[in-house]
Amino acid sequence: MDKNTLFSSFGKWVAPINIVNFQQRIDETDQDKYAKKLTTKAYLLLFLHAQLPQ
Repeated sequence: MDKNTLFSSFGKWVAPINIVNFQQRIDETDQDKYAKKLTTKAYLLLFLHAQLPQ
């Protein structure tokens, strides 16, 4: 298996998520008010990436 296949497949798998709408909801609820590096968007992508290889 090619090393870059996982990331290109992951990008295609995550592409249907509407990031603009997701970011608006995060801003409305102030979820990332005290977050510096692990934002809600980064946490979501990390969680989905962890689920991909199981």
